[in-house]
Parts: sequence; C-alpha cells; structure tokens
Amino acid sequence: MQHAAWFGDRAVLVQLNSTAERESITSWLALRMPDALIRRGMASVLVEMPAPDPQLLATVEHHLSALDQAATGLVEGEQVLIVTSYSGADLADTAAFFRVTPSQLIRAHTSQIWLVAMMGFAPGFGYLEPLDDPLLPWATLPRRDNPREQVPRGSVALAAGMSAVYPSSSPGGWHLLGTTTTKLFDPTDDANPTLLRPGLTVRFIDDADGRAS
Repeated sequence: MQHAAWFGDRAVLVQLNSTAERESITSWLALRMPDALIRRGMASVLVEMPAPDPQLLATVEHHLSALDQAATGLVEGEQVLIVTSYSGADLADTAAFFRVTPSQLIRAHTSQIWLVAMMGFAPGFGYLEPLDDPLLPWATLPRRDNPREQVPRGSVALAAGMSAVYPSSSPGGWHLLGTTTTKLFDPTDDANPTLLRPGLTVRFIDDADGRAS
C-alpha cells in the first residue's frame, strides 16, 4: 500500500515498497498528470507541480486508487547493453567476499538485469539496482574501507546492493569488477548527453564471450 503525503505546498511524496511498484506508478502518474514533474527516488516518487495546488494530494491519491493492483508490474522500457572486460582490480576479492569464484561472480553480474534507479554523483553516473531477485546478496557488499583517489573512466563497479559504471575518472569507493569502452556521458550531445536515464534496464555482457565465439 502506497503512502502519499504533502512535500511542501506544490509537491506530494509517494512512499513505495519495491522497484516494480515505483516504475509502474511513475508511468501511471506521468500519463495521467502531464503537467506534473515526476521524480524517482530509491523508494519513493515525488510529484511536483509548477505552482501550488491545494487539490494535489487528493488528485494523486485518486490516481493511485485507480491503479489496478493486478497491473502494478514493471512497465518494460529500453535496455542498454554494456560490454565489459572483467579484469578489475577488485574482482577476485569481491568474488571471495561472496564465497564464489570470479567466473561465478561474472556470471551472476551478467545474468542480473539492472534497473537505472536514479542519476547522480557525476554526469552520466547511473545507480543500478537489481530488477528481479538478486542473484548474489549484492546488498551485503559494503563500500571499500579506503576509497581510491582516482577510478578510471569506464570502470564497472559494485557496492551496497548496486552496480555502476564510472562515466569519467573520479574518486570512488566502489569495488571494481572490470572496464567498458561504452561512453556514458557526451557533453557535446545536446539532445541525449547521457546514455542512461531512470527507468532503463541494463545488461552487462562479458566481452570474453564475444572473443570465444
């Protein structure tokens, strides 16, 4: 059951229970409230109007109540494929943390479908969370005790239940599994500067599979 409450005088915050619920409600409200700005959070959706609206909470609650519970599954969107060379500095240690072999870790990471939950930290940096049941207990892996001063651009990483790709060289405390040449941020592209955006799904592809075929 969703809980909606005022967030200031022109926005309503809807607290949610799952990724699928967040995605379906986001799509549902976006279609029915075209004048609203719909913002995803990790476990919430913020519905913001350009001006104060005393009926906003009632409107959001009305649309939520009309959402058929049987149809609250994820609205399927585009999928981004990211070819990855799994030779990261932390691959072996991360596999040992999960008590699997590096090959098993790679298989789990590439078999998992990841959802872009939100963007942040740096331009083009997407926080990816498992779309379905985690294939390994990703959430048990903490950030590194000692963050690196510089993580190379294109590094594919894990931490705190999420995966990510560093779109540029920057400090970072995530565990590095490998690298990709996929460009995640292009400041010269005015229309689509970022490859990822909230709601898209991501699959990582082991480039070793391509070399072997």
